[in-house]
Amino acid sequence: LPISQITGVGPVASSEVLLPARGQAMAEDEEAPAGPQIDVTSISINPAEESAFEDGLGLAIGFNTDTDLVGFCWRVSYVVDTSKRRLIVEAGCTEIADYGVGHNAMTFTADPLDMATVPEAIWKQTNGLLVATLTGPAGEEVCAVNMVVQIRVDENGLLRRFIFNPMD
Repeated sequence: LPISQITGVGPVASSEVLLPARGQAMAEDEEAPAGPQIDVTSISINPAEESAFEDGLGLAIGFNTDTDLVGFCWRVSYVVDTSKRRLIVEAGCTEIADYGVGHNAMTFTADPLDMATVPEAIWKQTNGLLVATLTGPAGEEVCAVNMVVQIRVDENGLLRRFIFNPMD
């Protein structure tokens, strides 16, 4: 997994977003948000168990859309908040695709990391976020799937990672 881009985004700001719980209906006078409605139906992470930090990654996401999505791709990034700033490592993206109304799926693979290219600030954090973002041709983000990543040092001094599947 080559690190193609690392960006620092100023001081970390806290914000709170409240969404209805899964399956909870919105009030009758509330409208659905503008834009395509995406419902993630499945997530598969490979490896699904704890692995070496530098191991490659396989990700598959099943989803439904109520709108034809022409020229979209999924961008995958790893986000870490340090005490001074937010760091974002762009892991890559899927091929540009057209997704029709109904059920669709994406797959993403990343090669193993070259640890010599990973800044210490990234792997020193014990928690991070793997984010898969469905992105349109003009750069609009219509859906983001967030997966918490825990990093630890094992009894042999090796870095280990575990990616939590939000569907479990």
